[in-house]
Amino acid sequence: MKILPVKSGMIDIVGYDENTHKMRVSFRHDKPQEFCHVPEQTFKAFINARSKNRFFKRHIQNAFPC
Repeated sequence: MKILPVKSGMIDIVGYDENTHKMRVSFRHDKPQEFCHVPEQTFKAFINARSKNRFFKRHIQNAFPC
């Protein structure tokens, strides 16, 4: 799993496995969450988003349950 620190007020670290398409999001003040079947382009858009928290809430939070 590729682990990347991100600049965000709420999100600390994001991990993504290109083989399994699993993503882990670690929050500054909450426990990490895992997401399954996340397309690589969604992960890349998330990493490149100006507001990681907003992108997470709109496009990831309820869209990729494991």
